[in-house]
Order: sequence, then C-alpha cells, then structure tokens
Amino acid sequence: MSAADRRTLLRLAAAAVLFPAATAGSVPAVAQGGRFAPPAGPMLYTRRLERPLADGARLVASRSFAIRFAPVDGGYRVTGTQVGVEVTAPDRLAAFARIEREREETGPFPLLLDAAGRIVGGPAAPLSAQLDAAVREAIAELDARPRDPAERAELLRFVDAVHQAGGRLTTELPADLFAPPATLRSERRRVTLPNGQAGEVTVTFSASADPATGLMRQAMREVLTELEGDRRRTLESWQLAPL
Repeated sequence: MSAADRRTLLRLAAAAVLFPAATAGSVPAVAQGGRFAPPAGPMLYTRRLERPLADGARLVASRSFAIRFAPVDGGYRVTGTQVGVEVTAPDRLAAFARIEREREETGPFPLLLDAAGRIVGGPAAPLSAQLDAAVREAIAELDARPRDPAERAELLRFVDAVHQAGGRLTTELPADLFAPPATLRSERRRVTLPNGQAGEVTVTFSASADPATGLMRQAMREVLTELEGDRRRTLESWQLAPL
C-alpha cells in the first residue's frame, strides 16, 4: 500500500472514531480551591461537538438542557431535560442529521456531584458499550464506500489502533467539568499503527468559572490526532448560563 493510501486510511480512521460521548466518567479531577455554590434556579447547559469527516467536511451537533442543582447528601444532584438540538451535516449525512434532530436525549443526567462540584456518579453506559458503538459507526462509514476485502481489513486495523489509543480519553466527561480549575491541562497518548508507524492523540481541556459561585461558565476539550503527517481536530465545548 502506498503512503498516499495509508494517509487516506488514517484520515478515515481518525474521523470515524474520535467522537466523544456525552456521558459521565471517572477521569480524575485536578485539585481546586474556592467555593462551589450553584444557584437554586434553572440553568441552560449546552454541549457542542465539531467532528471532522473523512472528506474534509464537518459534522456539528449541539444539544441544550434545562438543568437544576439540588443539594443532597453533602453534595448535589443535577437533573436535566433536553430543550433544544441543532445538527449541521453535509448532504450525504442528511438522514443521520434528521434522526439526530428528532432524537430526544437524557444526556448525562441525573449526575451526582460532591460538595466541591466534582462528578462522582451518573448513568454512564459501560465504556465497552460506548467503544463498541463507535466501532460500529466507523465500520458503517467504511462500508459505505466500495473497497476490496484486504483494504477493508487493513482499514479496520487502523480504526482499532486509533480507537484504542483515543477512546478512553474522549468518551468520559471531565470529572471537574462543573467546577473547573483555571489551569489548562493536556494528556497525550501514543498510537502504534499496524504498519509499524506511530502517531499521537492529544487531549487538551480548558475552562473558565464564575468567581462568585465556582460554577463552570464555559469549557472546551480539543482532541488532536497526528498520524503520519495528517492532523485532525475534534472540538467539544460546554456552556452554562442562567435560564
């Protein structure tokens, strides 16, 4: 297989797999100081995802929820109801976009936070199920294009390599999402590819919080894949505002 063909495989693999899921997880929080005092009234929680596709186009999906923080057992219970969804996709994904617009999600709610605002519990699906879903999506995208069995098999090996490297970094909510520190943090993971080459997946998280309450105002997670000279950026962002 030529270098150009390998780069095509890598672009498809990275685009198909690195799609963060809106669930709570067990990512450890960075220690923080200051108070955490969310308001009793409703707030608007919005999660926006910008995902690169294999042909250079982008899929953008945004979901908004009306949420409330209720004190419980020395922490908080966060409940939410979907109130809005927007999906922008190329024409070839029109059916997918329509399904996403019509689908009602519960998001990561209800969530349990400790007294400092860190996520300590939620209805997250098992990580293995999330990874399996991403792989199924990747395979569906690959099968939409005619290719011989040998090429498909190699492409699936590339998908699996990228997926194993980046999946655990991107399928979990940051545990300190609702009470983030001001410090930017980054995690890097090496990708070992089936052809013996290597690449990297880097996840960077940054956020700002209300100084009066300690509650997140906005946050962003950037997933950068660098594979044999090809760079792909997936952006996931969150916002909280009074409702």
